[in-house]
Amino acid sequence: MRIDNNTRIPDAVETGQSRPSSSVVAGSGSGLASDTAKLSTGQRAVQALAAKVNEVPEIRQERVAALAQAVRDGSYQVSPEQTAEALISHVMQSPMG
Repeated sequence: MRIDNNTRIPDAVETGQSRPSSSVVAGSGSGLASDTAKLSTGQRAVQALAAKVNEVPEIRQERVAALAQAVRDGSYQVSPEQTAEALISHVMQSPMG
């Protein structure tokens, strides 16, 4: 990626106020412009939630093992209506559905 110091940076908005355009032009005046990055509280909250979600196992092994055993020994009984309802519910909740 190439950075062009002659390109004008658009005015930034902070707390509802615009900065003067003279302070946001890169490469002008008496030196280098300083760049800063700030995370908003909302972004931090999203990052914290994402970290918590990543801690939860995607597959609950105990539940999978119990269901697999029930299928093997023939005690897992599901009606066609239950299967249809589950399929329809899944399709309706999916982003494509």
